[in-house]
Amino acid sequence: ESEALIEGLLQNGRLTFDQLVGRTISKVPEGTIRPAREEIRMNFNRLVYARYVERCPKAEPYFNPQEDEQSTGARRRVPKTAEEVLSLEQKVINTATLSDPERFSEIPYSMEDASKTNDCPHNAVAGAKRKHGAFEVDEELNSTIAENEVLWRVNFEKFIFCLKKKFCADRKKPKLKVGTHPIWESFFEANLTDKDTNSVTSSINGILEKLGQKEGGAAMSIGDIKPVLLDLQCTTSDGEEFTFDLRKMVEA
Repeated sequence: ESEALIEGLLQNGRLTFDQLVGRTISKVPEGTIRPAREEIRMNFNRLVYARYVERCPKAEPYFNPQEDEQSTGARRRVPKTAEEVLSLEQKVINTATLSDPERFSEIPYSMEDASKTNDCPHNAVAGAKRKHGAFEVDEELNSTIAENEVLWRVNFEKFIFCLKKKFCADRKKPKLKVGTHPIWESFFEANLTDKDTNSVTSSINGILEKLGQKEGGAAMSIGDIKPVLLDLQCTTSDGEEFTFDLRKMVEA
């Protein structure tokens, strides 16, 4: 369902949601039912929620070199052991960079669409909650801006992390003992640390949940899983969460 959205961003680099909707509908074969705009928005918000898609940095960031020089001069009067010196270009980039809540802020739902979003698998879509009074106007205005003016792009960090996980999981499979493949796969699927691209951390309960979805996995217990994870060089401090260092394996 989200293939056309991702493909559009990969091929064009940056698009508004409105452009993505037009492109997605134009790709539907003749005689086939065209997806509704709110359905496309729901799928798009799923991608943003999962961090596969993000808002682009500010196109015209405000940066005043004179103000920066004044603040730098003030900082120099404060004794420090070391101070990071940034180039003018890097300072502008830092000004344009969005915070995580801004980067992955989903498109709000207008009031007429809010009632149609109940089937969304996660309830983290902020716009799906009904607002009252002035908030309704703000929500619709924000939705219009996000759809027609905000530029979106693929979050390559997320995709590279997914590829890194897949590489490490597949690389180690031939060396695994018989019967441990499902545990190894479940460990990667239950990953909790999307922000850390150098390691995978999964809880034992998350691994059990993913394992229960695999053939023969439902019969495995925590006692079966923990020795396998330790044998696979996963580390743990409390026996509840296990971490695997991706860097060592990629370097090897």
